[in-house]
Amino acid sequence: MQVTARRAVDPIIASLLLIAIAVAAGIIVYVYVNSIAGNLTQGGGSQVSEGLSMDSYAFGTLNAPSVSVRDTGGSAVSINQVYFDGLQCQAGGLTCTGVSATEPTSGGCTGTTFPLPCSTGQYVTLSLTLSANAASGTSHSLRIVTVDGGTFTFTILAGRTG
Repeated sequence: MQVTARRAVDPIIASLLLIAIAVAAGIIVYVYVNSIAGNLTQGGGSQVSEGLSMDSYAFGTLNAPSVSVRDTGGSAVSINQVYFDGLQCQAGGLTCTGVSATEPTSGGCTGTTFPLPCSTGQYVTLSLTLSANAASGTSHSLRIVTVDGGTFTFTILAGRTG
């Protein structure tokens, strides 16, 4: 049996080939990551979320709480529905029989009917009408839903202002 000598790739050429493959793989990963990052940063603001904060409330009259909310998000918000203790206002619910919006003289959301559009930084006062007096000192939830489905929940105390 005769064994013939086989020649392998020179170690220097093998090292150069491995370096070239690693550099090519690095370039492919770099281009892929930059394309993903570019798409996320060029979305035109679509990643901006809505935001509402409660500036103040007055629940001194136990059947007519008044809540002032402000648009604090990076985009405009349109208030669509208001719930008091889980019951929708304006729907003749057992607790909340109506809600009205007061348009401030300056810096406020425009309009007094729902959906109520608000730009960033604008505020509106929502006045609720309850079918009966709430017990003083009890806590109640106020949930505001926007046209886009954003939900904001606040807690107010009967007989108090905040």
